Amino acid sequence: MFKKANLYFFIFCVSVFSFINTYKAHAQLYIGPRAGAQLSWLSFEDKDNKDYLSVEPHIGYNGGFSVAAQVRKRFYLQADFLYSRKGRFYEGKLDPSLKYELVNHYFELPITYRMDFKFNVGKTGGFKGFLGIGPNISYWWKGSGSMSSGELIEANVQKTQIIVEFDEMPDEQVEGYYVYVNDANRVQLGINFVTGVVFEPPSGQMIAVDLRFQLGHSFMAKDSPAYVSNLFDFADPMNTRNMGLVMGVSYMFDTKISQRKRGKSSGKIK
Repeated sequence: MFKKANLYFFIFCVSVFSFINTYKAHAQLYIGPRAGAQLSWLSFEDKDNKDYLSVEPHIGYNGGFSVAAQVRKRFYLQADFLYSRKGRFYEGKLDPSLKYELVNHYFELPITYRMDFKFNVGKTGGFKGFLGIGPNISYWWKGSGSMSSGELIEANVQKTQIIVEFDEMPDEQVEGYYVYVNDANRVQLGINFVTGVVFEPPSGQMIAVDLRFQLGHSFMAKDSPAYVSNLFDFADPMNTRNMGLVMGVSYMFDTKISQRKRGKSSGKIK
């Protein structure tokens, strides 16, 4: 855990240092809101889980703001500070009544190093396409959802709400249904592969539309599985990684536009 924490801290420090140096050297920084939709699913480390669980993709969303700094003429460094909703959705193969949906809430810091390509369209100008790659650091804030199963139906419960608890399963019986995740990896690391287009209106704005493939690296927890209180026939495997496709739009403004205009007079020379 200590080595992984050092790795996360190192990546964060390098990214912040790069932004500071880039800003000082080129004095051009863009900032603005970002929003997007995403499709997330799980990748099992233990492939035997696929014998009794069918994984379905889950639709979610994210939002926050983006900061982009120009490193060189064709290169940008972009960081996004986001709130994100990702889900895990199972259906049972051995238990056809099993439906398990958990929505997890994250705070994320994806960092993208991108290279732009200019495309000219007639006499009206054009746009830029880009390719990028970079780390994705996520903090697992909380989670909740719902489930149904044959065991619940036998207890006269058709469907119940479930809430994530980052703790060990208690020995005594509790009221309600909780997903106990022991030794959770609440700070998770992944990598983003990015492509998209950029439009730059003459007013000093930048509109970036991108598609990202998120490849998770960290398991959800060190101990697998997570147990659900008051249930014996189901456990949620935690040696899984988050995967996803994200479509997002960033609408950013050049923070140095006022400085570029400084010193220019709108008055007529007599």
